[in-house]
Amino acid sequence: MSNLTQTFPAAVRYLRISLTDRCNLSCLYCRAGESGSAAEVLTPERVERFAGVLKEFGLRTVRLTGGEPLLRPDAVEFVRRIARRGLEVALTTNGLLLEKYAAALKEAGLRRLNVSLDALDPEKYAEISGGGDLRKVLKGIDAALRAGFEELKLNAVAVKNFTEAEVDRLLEYAAVKGLHLRFVELMPVGRLPFFTEDRFLPLDRIKELIEKKYGRLEPLGRGGSGASEDHFLPSLGVKVGFIRGVSKPFCAGCAKLRLTADGRVRFCLRTDREFDVTPYLDSEEELRKIIPLLLEKKRLSNLLAERLEPTRFSESRTMISIGG
Repeated sequence: MSNLTQTFPAAVRYLRISLTDRCNLSCLYCRAGESGSAAEVLTPERVERFAGVLKEFGLRTVRLTGGEPLLRPDAVEFVRRIARRGLEVALTTNGLLLEKYAAALKEAGLRRLNVSLDALDPEKYAEISGGGDLRKVLKGIDAALRAGFEELKLNAVAVKNFTEAEVDRLLEYAAVKGLHLRFVELMPVGRLPFFTEDRFLPLDRIKELIEKKYGRLEPLGRGGSGASEDHFLPSLGVKVGFIRGVSKPFCAGCAKLRLTADGRVRFCLRTDREFDVTPYLDSEEELRKIIPLLLEKKRLSNLLAERLEPTRFSESRTMISIGG
């Protein structure tokens, strides 16, 4: 199948799979009170099949997300099945259940881990997360460090008049723990009431705050899936990334697909276009027939996204419904 890859309009190298749209937090920029659904159509067998067929068309990395993926009791089995297909497996979590699962995830083949951490002040963390317990997250991060993942990153969503006061704490914590810290611009997916102009914080402002106090950030180029502009901060010996989805969109050349917990392929966060793959998930033969169509839709989606206004994002679903 490798020779066929060259004949298709695009390739997909990176797949984000939302195992569930349920979450044990209620972050203000993500869900706004949505309860999620217990009817999850994705099983470990179906996900392994889908990822395995996509590998024939160029897939390299699968990232498991949610909601909160560790709410799935079979989360470790998902990792094990995808890893045995020879794919790199990563996972994004809020960290609340990480202390329990970190060692098992590593043993199953998980290589890379992202933990969402918007604040290190316990009260501010509870505020932005809808009541989350910061202590549990920090214990989870320590467990992940003991497990020895190849890569462990912290993701902090930037919110004006909130994040500025957390920059120092986040930087110094990342430096002490030896973690890669990334700041993510607030993307108005789903048009929640939280998204108002006075909450958007351009990452150039955070970069300015860092360099004013700690010295110049040395550019390292784009890392991971290409979304993050990574830098090294010599004064603290820490790696810092900036994901500018609004102020500096990175749509050109995007090779990423998203699979929602209800079995829809999403081609981009900026549009509402999606394709229901549930009728095909039980047959590798049927999946092979539709992958070229998905690749063509992805190519067209990229072209559309490059023409949209930077502030244009999907309105039909919130981030928790699409998969973070």
